[in-house]
Amino acid sequence: MSIIIKRPDLESFLRNDGRRMLFGRRKTGKTFYARLALPDYKYYIVRRGGKFFDPEDGEEYDLKVFLKLCNDNTIVDEFHRADLKFFDALQAGQCSDNLVLITSTMHFHKKFIEGPNAPLKGLFSLKNVGLLSPIELMCGRIKSKEDFEKLIWYQEPTLIGRSVEDAIVSGSIFARSLVGEILDEEDVTRSRRYDAILESIAAGKHSLSEIANHLHRENLIEKASTSYITKYIDIMIKTGLIEKMELWGKKKGSYYRHVSPLTEIVYYLDAKYDLKDLNLSWGFIKDAVRVRLPFLIERFVERYMAEYFGMKPVKILEPEIDIALLKFKKLSIVAEVKWKKELTKKEMRKVETKLEKFSLSRKILVVPDKNAVPKTELEVWDIADLKEKAK
Repeated sequence: MSIIIKRPDLESFLRNDGRRMLFGRRKTGKTFYARLALPDYKYYIVRRGGKFFDPEDGEEYDLKVFLKLCNDNTIVDEFHRADLKFFDALQAGQCSDNLVLITSTMHFHKKFIEGPNAPLKGLFSLKNVGLLSPIELMCGRIKSKEDFEKLIWYQEPTLIGRSVEDAIVSGSIFARSLVGEILDEEDVTRSRRYDAILESIAAGKHSLSEIANHLHRENLIEKASTSYITKYIDIMIKTGLIEKMELWGKKKGSYYRHVSPLTEIVYYLDAKYDLKDLNLSWGFIKDAVRVRLPFLIERFVERYMAEYFGMKPVKILEPEIDIALLKFKKLSIVAEVKWKKELTKKEMRKVETKLEKFSLSRKILVVPDKNAVPKTELEVWDIADLKEKAK
């Protein structure tokens, strides 16, 4: 039996009447959840070439016929592939008033809803569907530290229920093909530079200058100049492959990182161990993943806290802080994540010393089990607290 993670915010959006649009990169569960939440809606998908396909009866319709069929509650998937006359028809009020459009693009679809001549401007309520959020995942059954660690991978809806080994080994092929599909849907031609940028970020190059230096060493750009990579970076931000964070504190600028933990670990293994070229054993891969896991857990907890508190995450490098959250452009919360079974007094004091540099009311330490840490004045959260707060 498949595991279904409840997405209350998405379900509430879908169950409202009217014209609604879901957008987001491929494989985030848009189609699945729309059909789950709206079982009485008729579903069509637009194939490349612009034909409307009905998977229930196996029939394919041109636009003229489809417009005669869509008077009832309707879902149209990959709508951006349709002929431009379809958007004129929607603008003219044809088709059902209860209509859901779905697209696997993060940017390309905007030409239909933004700008002075956009045919769908103001006609649809919009919803960006990303990866499963940590809070959504924390509402499930979690009995152990190992259960919690699996949630890192389950942010990708296609990996839910799989073992860590299966998620990484099978996911390595999926992640690379996914990058190609995402760029293809955005009408972008893939090149080696995209993969090299993803590898460099996964390997710890988080500034434009560091990324440019890496590509220059790989002989992929003529000079180690950021001007050679900015267009690729911008495209990958727009398509949801990477994200840009604000640097806070003494260092100013931007900090780039992967959005998906799956693409991060796959490109990390590629960069460090040439995983794509070597037939490595799971034992080796498992150890490499274990080394990287604390960083992915920090990211997971950061996203949890950002959603829970309704604040913006930023990156502080001096001193390097795991989690920093802004409220109304003011630093409000700092947190450290120590993913160990127990902390020594010396380790605890080191955490306290780092966080004492910030004159804030909320300084949080996140651990697997707070009963296994020395006494501290810090606010301590563990897996039980994260689960309880998620409710």
